[in-house]
Amino acid sequence: MYYYLYDSKFNDKKYNNIIARIETRLTDLGINGKINRLSFLKNINQVLTEEIKRGVKTIIVVGDDKTIGQVINLIAEFNVIIGIIPIGPNNNIAKLLGIPLEDAACDIISSRIIKKLDLGKINNYYFLTSLEIGGKNITLECDKNYFINLQENNNIIYISNLNNYYNIASDPSDGKLEIFIESIQKKIFRKNQATMSFFRNKNIRITGDKTIPIFLSDEKKIIKTPADVSVEPKKIKIIVGKKRYF
Repeated sequence: MYYYLYDSKFNDKKYNNIIARIETRLTDLGINGKINRLSFLKNINQVLTEEIKRGVKTIIVVGDDKTIGQVINLIAEFNVIIGIIPIGPNNNIAKLLGIPLEDAACDIISSRIIKKLDLGKINNYYFLTSLEIGGKNITLECDKNYFINLQENNNIIYISNLNNYYNIASDPSDGKLEIFIESIQKKIFRKNQATMSFFRNKNIRITGDKTIPIFLSDEKKIIKTPADVSVEPKKIKIIVGKKRYF
């Protein structure tokens, strides 16, 4: 059975035409199902847990990166399939998975190409795409094997499970996380020069001499150091399109 979870923002009347097109296409394809429209009064955790206990096996998120990120974190421990119907501009996850916007995504759901993908985990929080860290006096302990010490305030660190940094596409099924470190050297009379370092690891501990914010791309959420980052292989089953980035 398909279970459709709508982001609360789509209760606004300005989305009525888009939602109508989506629901018509789902009916035409024979994959319509139960719909639950979130609101500020509904707890997404409670709603999903109850539906999974009732036997729901496929959850389709109608929303954007923030909603998708929340759902992925909540259902990671359950044996269910997740699909996406993206609406709006903030849909990097859908793009990486090869899923077009709005009613065009219904055909991807119907085709039902399912992949088992890794998830990243920071402390006790799951993520699909990546983390971003900036600042100085940051230390990365990689696989309990070596340390990367970044003392200057000219570094940006990306830790990626699924993304496309510097035209290097992460493989979300290889059991590893990619670390990209961009260092910008400021020049007085010349253009600033950027260099990039690249590593692959399974476990990373992030510390600093002060508390450092870590930006979680999926939900635009901030998590602070110290933090332990790891990869959980083949943790989630997700419906993808043929034009995915991996």
